[in-house]
Amino acid sequence: MKTALWLLLGLVIGGSAGWYARGLAEQDVRASTNFSFIDNLADRQAAYLSATGSWRSGDLANKINTVKVICFASERSCDLYQADVMSLGGGRPWLSAYSQSFRITTLDAQSVVAEPSLPDLCIRQTLTFDRVAKAVTLVRTKINREDACSMVQNEPLTLFLGEPQL
Repeated sequence: MKTALWLLLGLVIGGSAGWYARGLAEQDVRASTNFSFIDNLADRQAAYLSATGSWRSGDLANKINTVKVICFASERSCDLYQADVMSLGGGRPWLSAYSQSFRITTLDAQSVVAEPSLPDLCIRQTLTFDRVAKAVTLVRTKINREDACSMVQNEPLTLFLGEPQL
């Protein structure tokens, strides 16, 4: 009987210590990309504009994200690359990767404005680089009120590229 109690006590202590050590090994997932804005459009040989950071907004579904956008003046195009960390149902977080191409509609000394290369049934997106303020915004507006688009919120959504939210 005494041996069984010692064995049970050892299992409880060992299990508790193991659970505690597992908790120490799991770290919080955070975006680690600092905001950067590189305007190299004046370079005649390699004219490009690039921004890196995390989308910021009060309505943001995935607050842990990393975004890189690069635009090439010669091709009049921008490519957006995004990674989001999502946690569904309280389980382990998982990584989602996304990319989208945009065509430049306006390119001047103050701004670069781009829209998706392919049309969307439900939304219109506008990607704007403010070259003076060194800021990037993405505005999503619902354009279709049919049932197929009912999951898209009716109000416009504005995202700002900046430092990661903590």
